[in-house]
Amino acid sequence: MPTRATKRGTARTALRRDCDVLICGASFAGLTLARELEGAGASVLVLDRYEIGERQTSACAAPTEWLELLGVAASIRQTFAELVVHTTRSTARWPLPFTFSTFDYPELCALLYAAAPSSAFETATVERVDPGPVHTVHTDRGELRAPYVIDALGWRRVLSNAKPIQPPEARLSRGLEVHPPGSSEDLEIWVDPRYVRAGYSWSFPARDELRVGVGSFRPRDHVKDSTVALAEKLDLAPVGYQGNWIPHQLRPATEDGVFFVGDSAGHCFPLTAEGIRPAFYFALALGRELRGALAGEITREQALTRYSAFSHRHSWKYSCLLASQRVAGASTGTAALRWLIGALRARPLSRWAFTRYRNIAPPQFAATPQQDAQPPQAPSVASGGRSA
Repeated sequence: MPTRATKRGTARTALRRDCDVLICGASFAGLTLARELEGAGASVLVLDRYEIGERQTSACAAPTEWLELLGVAASIRQTFAELVVHTTRSTARWPLPFTFSTFDYPELCALLYAAAPSSAFETATVERVDPGPVHTVHTDRGELRAPYVIDALGWRRVLSNAKPIQPPEARLSRGLEVHPPGSSEDLEIWVDPRYVRAGYSWSFPARDELRVGVGSFRPRDHVKDSTVALAEKLDLAPVGYQGNWIPHQLRPATEDGVFFVGDSAGHCFPLTAEGIRPAFYFALALGRELRGALAGEITREQALTRYSAFSHRHSWKYSCLLASQRVAGASTGTAALRWLIGALRARPLSRWAFTRYRNIAPPQFAATPQQDAQPPQAPSVASGGRSA
């Protein structure tokens, strides 16, 4: 696991800066957005509480094609063409019509950031935003101003002025995993009430470590004991704990002139809790709208409207996944769910199901070329280059 490198003490100097685009959050969505804005002629500042790649946020697996198209394939540790699914009574191997890969989180983040060389980065804790034609974002190091502000900070939705979502009452799943050293050739899932009543457990190999965890659709259900039990079943030491809340409901993608992307917009898929691919997908969509605004082709208000509409068009897909999550959560351990898991061993059915699942956020979206770079025409309060 990466060691903490975030600035402390006297290194945390006052931070006051103006820029064209302020991206709050330096994980999958925030860094993908910075990459998409490269060459747009705007001053872009990326802000996070932690250094880039310092704090891993998930088991870190995504469709291989997405990683390749984003130019981060060097971070891949293992690739899988099938998914092994265990129930209380049987094991099924699901053939996949596309491969999934586990990857090294710090390396992937570094590769995304390397593709945005004109963006600056600073560590600071984001506290709130004052909306306006030029927003003011308050941090623990000072105030930052930008006409385009993006919240990619995760499920807390820090820059929202709405009532905060607070677990366990909020619509959130919860997950916990451990990262012991080890190896395996199988990408494994357990749908087994012995570990979690409503949810699933997993083991994601990443060459020289295993990412083993338990996720519950019910936020009041604790998962530490179950995570330890699964690790011990696999003869692994429960070391390297990492946990997180996982949104499972789509939320507004814009609010008071601020853009939200990734977990802050509820873009994580219900049922599967896959958050990396949709973070890439919606960040690219947002980046393309911002490029148009920065080039003067559309206004900021039009960018807000278009991006909000793009996100909202996916509502019915998210609703279907959430309905499936509720059914699956109520069916863990039942004969009907075991039958369905067994049925997906058939290649035609598996191909049909996973192809439609892939098309919620298709990899072809990443292959769409960026627009030609144009100098920014939007309100500009620009500032300079990178800092550590």
